[in-house]
Parts: sequence; structure tokens; C-alpha cells
Amino acid sequence: MELQKLLNIIFPVKCVCCQKISERAQGEDILCRKCREIIDESAGYDCMSCKKPPSLCRCKKVEHISGVLFAYFYSGEKLKQAIYKLKRANLRYVNEFFAKAMYGALKAGDIIKRVDCIAYAPRMKSSVRFYGYNQSKALAKLISKYSGIPCLPALKVSGSHKTEQKSLTRAKRGQNVKNKFALAGNVKKSGKLMGKNIILVDDVVTTGSTLSECAKTMKGAGAKNIYALCAASVVS
Repeated sequence: MELQKLLNIIFPVKCVCCQKISERAQGEDILCRKCREIIDESAGYDCMSCKKPPSLCRCKKVEHISGVLFAYFYSGEKLKQAIYKLKRANLRYVNEFFAKAMYGALKAGDIIKRVDCIAYAPRMKSSVRFYGYNQSKALAKLISKYSGIPCLPALKVSGSHKTEQKSLTRAKRGQNVKNKFALAGNVKKSGKLMGKNIILVDDVVTTGSTLSECAKTMKGAGAKNIYALCAASVVS
């Protein structure tokens, strides 16, 4: 802790949105007070359908997924800037900020009591090499640490998966991920998913195509219920 305080003095944590030095830089505030207020207003509002905050909204429906949990609605430029940092930079403060918010969403309902393990959406090897990490894996490991629920690397991207979702239209995303995920070797051999309730972690749910295809693959291996947990969700 003392070392971290010293590092914070030498290398102060700056707001990921406006680059001002954060008032509290302990891995919880990657945003200055003003940007946090803007995000809370623009991305933390109550759902227009169920009138509940993001952590309790269950309006998002994805095939093969028993429920979608998320910390924010994917709206407002400030949140999108922060998500961009999550996707592109392996920064501890950014990862912790979103992982803690996601863990809060997980605790808000009673799903956490029924979960056996945590899995995460895989990322193409070329992307991992380029960016240096898989943001969903980083989030899953932190949420596992907070919750005590074991994290299982259950999935991998098949060799034929060449195109990232971000470059495609909504209509083409489903086709792009069809049959593109496979079980990790150790999971396939051991039958570890049989009868399990699983939290599937990803950063943002848009069409839900990636989550649906991941869930379908795990259910094919005997998983019982799969719940998606994301940092943000595009409005249904």
C-alpha cells in the first residue's frame, strides 16, 4: 500500500476522460469528480422500460443467456472514452474501476448465490498480441478475486475467426461469430462445465452475438445456466 501511494505521487492517476489528475487515485477514481458526475447522469440513468438502474435492469435479452447484468448503459461520450481505454490499454486503474462496478451489478441481484464459476469472452490472438491483453479476461480475474468465485478459461477463438466485431454492421455480427468459438482443451477433456451455472464476462454487449455464441458453445458442453456480466450495455 505504501509503495502504491508513492507511485501515485510520482505517477499521478489522471482522469481517463479529461486528463486532469484525479482527486482520489486509489484504483477507484479513474475519473475526476466532474467527469464521474457526467457519466453517472448519462450512463447510469434508470432504464426507460423497467425504471430500474443499470445494475438491476434485466431488459436486455440475448439468446442462450439466462440474464444480462451490466454496470452502465453504453451512452454518453465520457463513458465511451473510458471504455475505449479499457479495450486498448492494460491499465490497472481502468480495469479495477470497471471490474468493481460490474461486481456491484452482480451483487445487486441474487444470481451471485447460484454461480459456480466465471468465464470470459475470448479475443483473437492477433488482437491480444497487438494490445497486449484480453480486457474481458482481465475483468473476469478481478471479479473472481472480489467474489471468490473461480475463474475458468473455458473458451478459445477458432483459427478461422479473422474479423473483429467492431468493424462490422449489426446485421453481419451474428454471422461473423457463428461457430467461431470452441472449448479450451482442458475444459473439453474434463467436462468441467457439466451442470454448472456460469457468469460470462465481456466488456460491452451490443447485439449480443458474441455472448450468444459463447453461451451456445458452453451449453453444448453441458453448462446449465449462463449469465452475461458486462461493463456496459447498448440500450435494448
